[in-house]
Amino acid sequence: MTDVVFTAYGPDRFAPHLPFARHGYLFTAPGTWPDDTPAHTNVTNWEMAVYRTRGEWEVRDVDGNRRVWGTGPSRRVATGLAFQEIARRRRKEAAEIARQRVNVLGLEPIPPFTMEVTASVTLVLAPNAIGVLASTLPGTEGGPERHLVLDIDGGEPYEIVDHPTVSLHTTQVGVLHHRCDCNPENAARFESEPQALTYAKYALTQCWPCTALHPTACVHCAEQRAQPHKACTPDEPCATCAAAALEPVG
Repeated sequence: MTDVVFTAYGPDRFAPHLPFARHGYLFTAPGTWPDDTPAHTNVTNWEMAVYRTRGEWEVRDVDGNRRVWGTGPSRRVATGLAFQEIARRRRKEAAEIARQRVNVLGLEPIPPFTMEVTASVTLVLAPNAIGVLASTLPGTEGGPERHLVLDIDGGEPYEIVDHPTVSLHTTQVGVLHHRCDCNPENAARFESEPQALTYAKYALTQCWPCTALHPTACVHCAEQRAQPHKACTPDEPCATCAAAALEPVG
């Protein structure tokens, strides 16, 4: 880790009985570290403390077992060794998760289907207006909330006052990953294709197959049931494009 941000702390940060020096630095160990473990094994971010004690620098986690993760002659060395130890421990835990999935549960080492939400937009629908939600503002003097929206035709932002006739509609589009090398962090993971497609049907407006699997994927690769299909090339149009008389894109 080369982008570690340190924040100094003082005597009021930790209770005297805790195993931290009175002065030191706080930093974050991302839950996504190391980046070579499957995303479904990621954990939450850890707050860490590094400080001088007994003539050397020491690193402990703040909110867990407060164990020592690294020591060294400098803050930089101690922090680097701590990240190495965290990576070693998390790789070991990820391997154990994979082993249990295979040997205990009879599953693949990694969930084979991943549905990644790549974009989301919320529309504010009113009887005489429609806009893209930018933010919701509190009402004035106890009045109804106000929705600040972006004009769909590129005009200036404006407000739509909340009312029983006003509704919000959120649409999401996503990508279906199927046994590819992609490792999206924020995604829903499934053990079977029917599970993934059910999620796509009810949670997404449109869904495309991962381009790592289908580099020539058709831009029309969401059927009316929001089910992704295989790549569509100019020479071999898919059934969806052919039925809709759409020009395949390869």
